[in-house]
Amino acid sequence: MAKVLLLGAGFVTGPLVDYLHSKDHEIIIGSQFLPEATQLVNGRKGLTPLQVDVTNKKQLTELVEKTDLVVSFVPFQFHVLVARICIEQKTSMVTASYAQPEMLSLNQAALDADIIILNEIGVDPGIDHMTAMQVIDQAHDRGEQVEALVSWCGGIPSPEANNNPLGYKFSWSPMAVLTAVSNDAKYLRNGQLKHISGNSLLTLMKAVSFNAELGLKGYANRDSLTYQTQYAIPEVKTLLRGTLRYPGFGKIIDAAKQTGLLSDETFPGKTPDTWKALMCDLTGLSGTESLTSFYSDTAISDCFKWLGCFSDEPVAGDSPIAAFCQLLSDKLQYEKGEQDMIAMQHRFVLVDKNGVKKFHRSTLVEKGEAGGFSAMAKTVGYPAAIAADMILSGQITRKGVCIPVTRDIYEPVLEVLKSVNIMMTEEIVVDQNEDSFLNHL
Repeated sequence: MAKVLLLGAGFVTGPLVDYLHSKDHEIIIGSQFLPEATQLVNGRKGLTPLQVDVTNKKQLTELVEKTDLVVSFVPFQFHVLVARICIEQKTSMVTASYAQPEMLSLNQAALDADIIILNEIGVDPGIDHMTAMQVIDQAHDRGEQVEALVSWCGGIPSPEANNNPLGYKFSWSPMAVLTAVSNDAKYLRNGQLKHISGNSLLTLMKAVSFNAELGLKGYANRDSLTYQTQYAIPEVKTLLRGTLRYPGFGKIIDAAKQTGLLSDETFPGKTPDTWKALMCDLTGLSGTESLTSFYSDTAISDCFKWLGCFSDEPVAGDSPIAAFCQLLSDKLQYEKGEQDMIAMQHRFVLVDKNGVKKFHRSTLVEKGEAGGFSAMAKTVGYPAAIAADMILSGQITRKGVCIPVTRDIYEPVLEVLKSVNIMMTEEIVVDQNEDSFLNHL
């Protein structure tokens, strides 16, 4: 029996705790909010709730010293702090967040400590990496080249729960969702570098023909070019990783951005008393009627009105984006019986030794369980839990700061994910030309 320290007890930790508990691991569930940790324990033996402040180095060091592995599900900005303590204590670590440059710089220290710090082992990033690499490696084994890879993923309401003007509900951090839409993006198209400024990202969303039931839109996700190296596909000419949303999302959030609602600048003086007052401050207008007519697109105006942006509801937060996050969290919750959905798809153009092209499509549609775990929780929690268990059992032996793009990690993890019914559907597409297959990028 191994001892695991889980840091964080939020949206996606339920499946992780259940899986590791089923493997007889002893788990300390550390959270800033003790009731969240206690709720996860739910009276089960071998699970201990604890209030933990990850910025308290003494407390965290004492906890890490007594455990065999740390799973860090705290906000991403704290992962390096946790990793440094793990290196000091020679304790391996798992997280689902992107490996930031500061984390990657710890590679040699992790190697010297003889531990693995495995990042990006959730859904996006995580399952997307592993399933893409499986197709890429198999193609290379056959002597084929990867001419194009376009990879889309979105955590969205299932169609039957898509019942608000924004076309979105939150199954994870609102702040992470909103900050992502302001990032610049880069990708390759037919060997040419394409650059999209964060200010234009949502206005340039592409229609994505996901399947017969889902018509979605997508925007490019940060810097896709880095995956030319990470996926070992130097031959690739078209490479894009993007995020999927329902069609209404882009123009609403872009309008919020242009209005100033995504600003992280602290309010000068005191926080506005009401949402109407905040919106008047941001637009320079006065009164509900002028706010309603401010937006030329009535769909935008109607959505902001529905959210309560023109109302006398109180504002909670010290900046526009903090207040908007709180408002969205309040208004865009999943109701009892409603399900979220993970929609993921890779599209590959593979070229054999004779120059013959093949269109390979990999698709995952995972829905939440009514009365059970959300799709987001399952697809983030299970991969991290499976990898953690495999590190503890010695099935994963790699050391250093890693992401799951090598066979020794992705092959066993994907195999076990099948046991919880998370797997891609693979198909060869024969009824489309290359341009339509890649959604006319």
